[in-house]
Amino acid sequence: MVLVATLIGVVLGQATLVHAEQLISLRNGMVLRGVYLEVASMNQNAFSAGNEGGIQNRPIWVVDDGLRRTYVHRRGMVAAEPRDVPDLHERIEFFQPVPDGGEQVASIGQALGVTPFNEFGRRRLTVRGPSGSPFAILQGITELTAKYAKVEALKTDDSINLDMRIATSSISSDQLRDIFRRNTDPKNVDARLNVVRFFAESERYADARRELVRILDEFPDSADLKPIVGQYVENEARQLLEQAELRRESGQPQLARAILDQFPTRVVSRVTQVKVADLLGSMEETQQQVDMVHQRLAALVGELQEPVQDSLGGLVAEIKAELSPETLPRLSDFIRMGGNATMDPETRVSLAVAGWLLGNGSGETNLKIVLSLIDVRSLVREFLVEEDPGKRQEILTRLSSLEGARADYIAKMLPLMKPPMIDAIQSDSSIVADPSVAGMFHVGLDQNGFHVAQAEDPSAIPPVSYVVQLPPEYDPNRTYPCVVAMHAAGAIAETQLNWWSGVPQQAFLQQSSDPDRVVDESSVEEPEPPATMRLGHSIRHGFIVVAPRWTRGGQGDYEYTMREHDAVLSSLRHALRHFAIDSDRVFIGGHGPGGTAAWDIAISHPDLWAGMISISSRPGKTLLHYNENSKYVPVYIVKGDKDGVPLRDFGAIYDRYMTYDHDAMIVLYRGRGLDFFYEEADRIFEWMKTPGHRRPAPPDELEVVSMREGDRYFWWLEWDEMLPGLSINPVLWADAERLKAAPVKARVMANNEVIITQAPSDSYSVWLYPQMPLDFKQTITVRYRSRRKDFTFDQSVGVMLEDVRVRADRERPFWGKVQIP
Repeated sequence: MVLVATLIGVVLGQATLVHAEQLISLRNGMVLRGVYLEVASMNQNAFSAGNEGGIQNRPIWVVDDGLRRTYVHRRGMVAAEPRDVPDLHERIEFFQPVPDGGEQVASIGQALGVTPFNEFGRRRLTVRGPSGSPFAILQGITELTAKYAKVEALKTDDSINLDMRIATSSISSDQLRDIFRRNTDPKNVDARLNVVRFFAESERYADARRELVRILDEFPDSADLKPIVGQYVENEARQLLEQAELRRESGQPQLARAILDQFPTRVVSRVTQVKVADLLGSMEETQQQVDMVHQRLAALVGELQEPVQDSLGGLVAEIKAELSPETLPRLSDFIRMGGNATMDPETRVSLAVAGWLLGNGSGETNLKIVLSLIDVRSLVREFLVEEDPGKRQEILTRLSSLEGARADYIAKMLPLMKPPMIDAIQSDSSIVADPSVAGMFHVGLDQNGFHVAQAEDPSAIPPVSYVVQLPPEYDPNRTYPCVVAMHAAGAIAETQLNWWSGVPQQAFLQQSSDPDRVVDESSVEEPEPPATMRLGHSIRHGFIVVAPRWTRGGQGDYEYTMREHDAVLSSLRHALRHFAIDSDRVFIGGHGPGGTAAWDIAISHPDLWAGMISISSRPGKTLLHYNENSKYVPVYIVKGDKDGVPLRDFGAIYDRYMTYDHDAMIVLYRGRGLDFFYEEADRIFEWMKTPGHRRPAPPDELEVVSMREGDRYFWWLEWDEMLPGLSINPVLWADAERLKAAPVKARVMANNEVIITQAPSDSYSVWLYPQMPLDFKQTITVRYRSRRKDFTFDQSVGVMLEDVRVRADRERPFWGKVQIP
């Protein structure tokens, strides 16, 4: 009975062990679990600390979960007092021949390769040695928990002391089963049950169930454990249900429906059956609403006069073809009022068409204006793809004659339009669908061609060149969050798709190696699967991944140049024009030098990003001077604590992010060097999906800095060139006489004024839109020193459309522009 109680405690999450860990809720919506302590500083460089006036008293919390240490600022990041939770970790120890002595490893080089664990729990890790040549380290698992595996260097002729931690989730079930078979006495029921508990705590319920069934077969006296098998089945079913809900939320309703239709309801509890039925019912109700809208709209249009029917024919056909659970909310007004027989058909049709074009809540019931909106949208799309300035002016002239060509209408219309250059995906020879990977496209030049083009004209803006991975069931009427993923120097862009989206596999849903598995996503059959599909995190969570080519041939590190910035930003703008990306949820991330580039580009252009993820980066140059900009961008930094000596080498810059006005998490993996940290992807996607990690509204008051010619656009303030002596060429950084960033300060005032108080130029462009605390019905004044310009909005849409055409941001178009002088 003791065994039963212990297993039930594991299954149900009840406390049977001592309180040893805490849950720490963060303001960004995440929850950290581990043992925490408070430190004053991350900077372990005594010389640097002395230069900055001694160690500052920063209340920094370090949360250690055994695998990694996560640093956050107490006041800025922690939302509530920690809560004690039971330590449910089943710790299993293994004997390994570790050295009694040997040299303590302070730093290890880049990981070059690693073998799978064998049945003894051993593997060979190859890293780059001090001389640059490969160096092999024989390692063995000495401790295993649901969270991490402690992997130590084993005794060899050149023994070293290295305690490395890897996520248990990164070890396959097949490897774990082999290790347990080798190291567990098959006749020791207690040891066998330890394995069951381990799998349960690791949430590998199929493995736990299978091992428990074997114990029941081999040890008849353990029959009282049989009810636990059913609980493991329930937990498997819960995971499958969560997967269906995630796919639906991520814009993959067909897959969600396929999972639910084949859900093993006969072997799960009544409660789970009801949850499945409720989710199916909700999806069915949504589909019924879609069908109802089709029928009602067709019937109402049929009651209109024939000329009006003809004018609406194309749009009604579009609604019929493209109305889906994702676009249905646009027609909420029509769903609510379309059946009201006291309203005439024209009014109800107007609600439907206006909702489709402008979104829910438009309230437009004038059919004449609604019909003009159809033409307005067509002309807006023409304008956004037209390269000839003369023809764009002709389009503006035609727009001015349409009653619906108002700025407020077009501003609502733009985010709901398909990407303006979506047709080019099929017609442009520079955009090629990958023939072997579903949803993958190659845009522009390949890596070699990109290098050649840059070598031919090093001063030119690099040609647009990137690879992109779309999620399953991609719908251009739905906007998707996006990761701009920066490859490491010497690597190719495609490696980033493998990290964020997974390595292509032969089938979308892989068949399980467990023949008696009760529930698994692999039971869902996908009709006519493509040759290969990616199954990784961006696929499950519904993210688009854009991996730009940004390095020149032979480049070994990030160079902090505008050539690199241009390569990335031009690729992002190209992707925004061609693919359905939500510009308010664009993140930038990268590895190694790509992580450094992502970091620098994020805080040099903070108006573009919802957040930044930097993995195994080495900050320098402008990153040491741009702290004023960094408070506008949430940052997630991941590094191994043996990748150099990070708290000595970079502790000073990390400290600058440990303040109350930064949304920053810095993660150091224990015993790891220069690595890719695949196991951190789960938390990174959780971090990106928190509600607070969307691009915030432009600040009313700008306080930023700049020290490069290209860093000259911040939300609504832009300048052409910097005053002499203020910009620094990153290539000549070491020769610069003065390394100081120029402050930029501007503010939107309460009296309908915008004032520039400090900036590194004599000429500026100030961009305006109604979401700023300005009254567009009154004169707006822009001041810089003794200069003054007044702006009166004349209802024209030329500035708005040109802004969207150039910046490709349809979520936040500017309506007006003031230039000084």
